[in-house]
This record gives sequence, C-alpha cells and structure tokens, in this order.
Amino acid sequence: MNTTETARFIAELRSRILNGSLPAGTRLDAERELALSYGLSRTTIRAGLASLASEGMIERKIGRNGGSFVTALREDAVTTSLQLVIGTGGIGERDLMETRLAIEPQCAELAADRMSASEIEALSAIQSEMTAAIQPVGNPTDRSAFLRANARFHLHIAMGSHNQALSAILKGLIGSIETLTDDPHLVGPSQLRELVRAHELIFSAIKNRDSFRAGDVMCKHLLAHIRLSAER
Repeated sequence: MNTTETARFIAELRSRILNGSLPAGTRLDAERELALSYGLSRTTIRAGLASLASEGMIERKIGRNGGSFVTALREDAVTTSLQLVIGTGGIGERDLMETRLAIEPQCAELAADRMSASEIEALSAIQSEMTAAIQPVGNPTDRSAFLRANARFHLHIAMGSHNQALSAILKGLIGSIETLTDDPHLVGPSQLRELVRAHELIFSAIKNRDSFRAGDVMCKHLLAHIRLSAER
C-alpha cells in the first residue's frame, strides 16, 4: 500500500465532503469502482475509507444494503478536519489570525449572554492559573503552564458561546494558537503580562454580562497579537 497515494485519496474525498459536493447520506461507489476512478489499488482505497470512517466523515455498513455513506458532519468531525489541515501546513499564520479575529469576538459576545455561573467560575480559575504562572512578575515560573491556560481560556469562551459550530472551529485551531504564542523572542515577560491584563478585561466583561464590551476587548486583544506577529 502506497501511503502517499492513500493520503491523496483521503484528502480529495475529504475535500468533496467538506465542500458539499458529497452531501450527507450519499452512498459512495464500491471499492472496485473507486479504485478504477482514482487509479489506485483496492487496498489503498480500503485504507482511505477506514481513515475517513475514523474521522466520522463516512459510515461503513455491512450487509445487503451496506456500503460507505457520507455522514452528517458532527462537531468532532469538523474539529478533526481542521486539525488535520492545519497540522499539514494547509493554513498559514495570517489566515489563522484572521479567522480568530472573525469568530472569537462573536464567541465572547455570546458567552457574555449565555455562560452559566459555573462556567464563569471555571473561566476565573483559568485566569488565575495564568496569573500564577507569571509569578514573580517578569519571571515566568512555568511558561508551558501559562500557554496551556491561555489556550484553554480562549477555548472555554468559545464553548461558553453555546454555539457548536463556533466551538468546533476553535477546537480545531487551539493547537496552533498555543504554538503561535510560544515564541520567547516575540512573546517575552512583558507581553505575557499584557496577555493577562487583556484576559482580565475580557473576563470582567463576560462576568458583567456586557456582550458588546466582551466582543470589543476580545477584538482589541487579537489585533494587538496580530500587530505583534507582524514584527517577526
């Protein structure tokens, strides 16, 4: 089995599912027909279908009316697909930051309206973790803990929007968000303190149920990060 050919088949079929040309419920051709269409071996096709099934993009049924069927995309399938695309270098840093700017202020606005008291309490705890990670001031004691908490802060707000589409997208981006922040030459002690202060403003707006301010301060926070990234 050629792993390169398998990856190509998976990528092409995944793209057709995501762009809607293979809508939910579509029955895919049998392995033999797919092998002829793509010029690949049945072993390669079988491996590709198994991979797509593990991602939740297709469902394989056995029996008289069996076959491979496109499934309705679930939140975890969207997340997995984004992680795969980003992980293979399919999305650049600028595109990633622009995507965050497009969706995270909206997440913050919705979170201010929809977060439960327990969710706000959990967000406060994450903020406290970030603050504790940069003690004493200017000398981070645990940078990795800070970065993990920073990513969780943004993800918790997205989940607090109670919008499955938005939270699925941010889950797919979260690994790259953490990686982009982990640049000691770009994000030093003073920048880490600025991140904490920015998060305090975001948290305060959400806690006070001020949706407009929550979206506004999130937008300003992300714009500051974009400007910082431009200095690379």
